[in-house]
Amino acid sequence: MQYLSAVLPRSRPLILWLLLAVIALIAYGSLYPFNFKPDAIEGGSLLEALRELSWARAGRGDRIANVLLYLPLGFCLFLWLDTRVRRSVALVLAVAIGSALSLAIEVAQVYISIRVPSLTDLTLNALGALVGATGGVAWDKIGGLMHLPRRPEKPQRDPSAALLLALWLLWRLAPFVPHFDLVKLKAALQPLFRPQIDIGLTLIYLTYWLVITQALSSLVSRMRTLEALLLMIAAVLVGRLVVANQAFDPSELLALIVLLPLVVLMYRMTPGPKRLLLLGAVLMVFVFERLAPFHFESTSAAFDFWPFLVWFDQGFLATLRAFDWIGFFGTIFLFAAVLWVLRYAETSFRLAAGILLALVIGTELLQLWLAQRHASITEPLIALAVVAAFRYTQRRQRRMFTGRPVSRRDHTL
Repeated sequence: MQYLSAVLPRSRPLILWLLLAVIALIAYGSLYPFNFKPDAIEGGSLLEALRELSWARAGRGDRIANVLLYLPLGFCLFLWLDTRVRRSVALVLAVAIGSALSLAIEVAQVYISIRVPSLTDLTLNALGALVGATGGVAWDKIGGLMHLPRRPEKPQRDPSAALLLALWLLWRLAPFVPHFDLVKLKAALQPLFRPQIDIGLTLIYLTYWLVITQALSSLVSRMRTLEALLLMIAAVLVGRLVVANQAFDPSELLALIVLLPLVVLMYRMTPGPKRLLLLGAVLMVFVFERLAPFHFESTSAAFDFWPFLVWFDQGFLATLRAFDWIGFFGTIFLFAAVLWVLRYAETSFRLAAGILLALVIGTELLQLWLAQRHASITEPLIALAVVAAFRYTQRRQRRMFTGRPVSRRDHTL
């Protein structure tokens, strides 16, 4: 397995750090608020603590949460162990270690008055570790289909790709207020208890993640692309667990399941069709995000020529507290994604900037006839700021602004 010998040994530090982060998150979510009482049981011995475990019933939401909480543990354990032992042994050890951790935590919960230690939870946790480890096997096998090079090549450092990734994280981690408590963890998992899949939203998330994957490949070597993608996925998912007003989205999780096979498929495509496919998908997402649900009215509203007027309606400080930061950074990322993909499709910077501004202004004018939409000069100015920021990042790469196409080797996955 060329991929296994080349990539996984290099991934040990990353996988180890992800594994430690997952263990810390499990321990925190399972033992919070840490009000241990050593005299909770008579005798206080380990044997007595084990006897306190019962087959207590759990609600549907708790059952799903117990499986989901240990799924990333099994995944990371398998990838970490797979570099040291045979695949079958790594699978068994991942489940065994996950089960042992679960047992230790259930015993510790005996000494926390508000917790109910349960063998049911232990069984569900072991199941989650098994599912996660199986996912690690699938990730390993599918990643092996990419036939990455034996020797690491020098990556193409595209500063605009770094800017795009920064904007992605700003959007996904807004409003940047961490909540480290059990209530927040359960609230983040709540949408998964009764999952509702929106196919349109799934396709949007899938398109965004494909753009992020391609941006990562413009910053790191091809051998490191999957490693960097795994780190980005972990950062976003953990952020949705601990950041206020954020929760898991079943549609996005479905998109992540489809992502890796699609990445392998696009990797095997020739550069031209791959770029056109990604550009077409991003432009469709742009139109959908700007004009959906396409309920146009016969009369138009007034156009607001005062930018950021909403910032001053109720006072600057009051607006900052109530401002929709998620929507704001989402808009910025959408504009940045269109501009970056246009450049990736070998469009000159001036033409790409002109297309972006034309699309933003055109859809902004169409919003005059859309119900519950507010058309103003604000978003065209945001698009202009995105263009200026991207031009600034490219000062060291003068050829990107001369109108010459980028080499086909510059942005290959």
